[in-house]
Amino acid sequence: MKASRSPNERLAILEQKVSHMDEELDRMSAKVDEMHAILLQARGVRWAIIAVSGLVGFLAGISHWLISKA
Repeated sequence: MKASRSPNERLAILEQKVSHMDEELDRMSAKVDEMHAILLQARGVRWAIIAVSGLVGFLAGISHWLISKA
């Protein structure tokens, strides 16, 4: 087992662990921010696809109506 450590040694170990956890938290925060930005872009693309498909459907309906009149 480990020998008893002085309070200063235990504090140094704790500070090292907290520092490591702080770095990990910063990295995870950056990853979450990147994923959030990607999801926001995907939401915009989704609405653009819906708008374009609606326009294509409308134009197809008008062209069908015009062809049936001719």
